[in-house]
Amino acid sequence: MQTNYKRFALREEYFGYTFYDKQNLRHKFILKNELDELLQKYQINTNDYDYLPIKEKEYRKDLIYSPTRIYYELTLACNLKCKYCFNNSGKKRPSEMSTEEIIKSLYDLKETNVMDIRFTGGEPVCHPGWYKIFKAAKDLGFAVSVNTNGYYSGSEVYDKLASLNIEQITISIDGTKEHHEKNRGNGTFDITVNTLKELYKRKANLRINVLIARSSMNDIEYMCNLASKYTKEINFFAVRFFGRGKELENEESISFEEFYDMSQKTFGLREKYPNINIMHFEQPLIDNSSRKELKEKFGLVMCAPDGSTRFNITSDGGLWAGGYIPYIDKAMCVGNIKKDKIFNIWQFSKKLERFRIESGKLIEFCSNCPEFMKKCPGANYEREFYRKKHPQAKNPYCIYGDSPSLLLQMIKNNDKK
Repeated sequence: MQTNYKRFALREEYFGYTFYDKQNLRHKFILKNELDELLQKYQINTNDYDYLPIKEKEYRKDLIYSPTRIYYELTLACNLKCKYCFNNSGKKRPSEMSTEEIIKSLYDLKETNVMDIRFTGGEPVCHPGWYKIFKAAKDLGFAVSVNTNGYYSGSEVYDKLASLNIEQITISIDGTKEHHEKNRGNGTFDITVNTLKELYKRKANLRINVLIARSSMNDIEYMCNLASKYTKEINFFAVRFFGRGKELENEESISFEEFYDMSQKTFGLREKYPNINIMHFEQPLIDNSSRKELKEKFGLVMCAPDGSTRFNITSDGGLWAGGYIPYIDKAMCVGNIKKDKIFNIWQFSKKLERFRIESGKLIEFCSNCPEFMKKCPGANYEREFYRKKHPQAKNPYCIYGDSPSLLLQMIKNNDKK
């Protein structure tokens, strides 16, 4: 177990390094000749970071060595039944991993030089071993974060969460009391906001996630004001209408133009609330995708975040490129952490490579769109993979969203060549 915690991690790559700031949960790729300049710029010495050398002899040169972050779904059990829930959380899977199996898998992830674990669900604290698992991840030196609904009371959970000093606790609050409870149920808002306040009192590192739907489109400033009192960061993102939320798409989805207008309003609030990092316009997707500029500078394959920098584990041990993918197409499972080494899956899985190729084609298509990085942040990967399996579906966040699936069009075009 690691006892000397360091804020940064420096992982060796074929092209140079991945530099990871655990406190801010951000990575940066650098060439070998850029390292000294970066360390001098931020006044970092060798005692400030964990050095993670390449361990395997054979690995691809167009990928990073391993994922920077793993989204780890601890359980599908949940104490709420949210209307927008994409994975139909509520009851745990019949084949969920035990606490011991999950901790064992953390050692594999550490050996593979993964730097960041984000625990999700369901509701993570509904897993009976959540505290032991979080502590093990923290002791191993990972940057540790958790997505939680915050629907619990009593000092025991607050005290345990805060005592871990994990890098980020993200609490879901979906707008005003009316709009939050429209999704998450009557009586949930006050309890969740109280959790936010209690964790703030205990000096926890907090963020708010806000699901934006038609009914909550005008709650952005309200939420920024709330976040500014207790958190360092707030992230707004549009609902993906999968799972339980599928039937609400016609009623609650926002249009391409509305998404853009909302983003502009959000950008305008950054000056008013300078003490928090306000994220919108799909900023995490932009920051973590492997786009054209990374291909040109580092030789990395173009791909969505899931498959280029991030990866997912479901509560039965399934390995997936993306948190939504298990609930879109079960055939896209690429392995299981209980029997497969994640390094081998990440580097050599043919099924994962097909996913990368298709998402790379989406990036290329979107980068040539006249609205790219103007009114649109780029490919909505989950939506287009959903439309590949359900060709009749639309994508409200894309100017081509009423046309047939972009992925299916690309596949047909390739078949003709």
